[in-house]
Amino acid sequence: MSLDIEALSEVLDEEIIESSYLTRGQIGDIYTLTTPTRRCVVKTSDPSPKLQTEADMLRDIQQYGIAVPQVIDVSPSHLLMTYIKEERLGVQRKEEMAAKTLAALHSITNDARMYGYWYDTTIGPFEQKNEQTQYHWALFYAQMRVMPMAKICYDKGVLSKALLVRLETLCSKLYTRINMSKITPSLIHGDLWSGNVLFTKNGAVLIDPAIYFGDKEVDLAFIRMFNTFGETFFSCYKQIHPFSDDFESVKVPLYQIYYYLVHIALYGEAYSGGLRGCLEKLKA
Repeated sequence: MSLDIEALSEVLDEEIIESSYLTRGQIGDIYTLTTPTRRCVVKTSDPSPKLQTEADMLRDIQQYGIAVPQVIDVSPSHLLMTYIKEERLGVQRKEEMAAKTLAALHSITNDARMYGYWYDTTIGPFEQKNEQTQYHWALFYAQMRVMPMAKICYDKGVLSKALLVRLETLCSKLYTRINMSKITPSLIHGDLWSGNVLFTKNGAVLIDPAIYFGDKEVDLAFIRMFNTFGETFFSCYKQIHPFSDDFESVKVPLYQIYYYLVHIALYGEAYSGGLRGCLEKLKA
């Protein structure tokens, strides 16, 4: 999608002296813009509500004092944000920063013990339904995360009927797998891979959120899936939020199921082996 430089200049109330292609996102191209006084990032897409949803999520996170890009302007076809200048930092310092930021995000809860969110959010190009569920995390995870994404994969022809049935069977008795009395709803990022955490001298900055209130160990399981961070991160994080007793044996494979399904929906059956591995670890 081409940039409307004139319209964006009016929004910024400054001449845009340079625009540079940055990367291709899941829903459109991303550019950097330079004016005489600042740099910005603009995400583009075909007209849809998705960029407005992303803007809402960023603003919601920011209100809790968690570092994210500031939203400058949003429309159905663009999201204009402040540019985050990254610093050269060592791996250990970056992991410590990430652990501190994520632990702070996970400390945010809600008084009603509700899982989900006040509006539907997105992960990549997909909508995340967030019908709020009180107390019953297993029900929310099964009905709002695993099965909707499994059906998307099945309908696209990239998930076999046999795997769909295994997932349905697992989800029907998911409450027997999770000790829900030990879980408090936490605000989670929802899509925490290495590309969605930026680092400045002041700390970690979160981008591209897929937020909702859930088990905070969902984020940790996804971090483990692609080794986004190492033991320094986990050691620092555990000092604030100790892991549940069944984190490695149950939570990691269980919560990675959703992310393998997202990747299967995006990239095809190449990720089915990871999904099967999770089911095997759970004996499902």
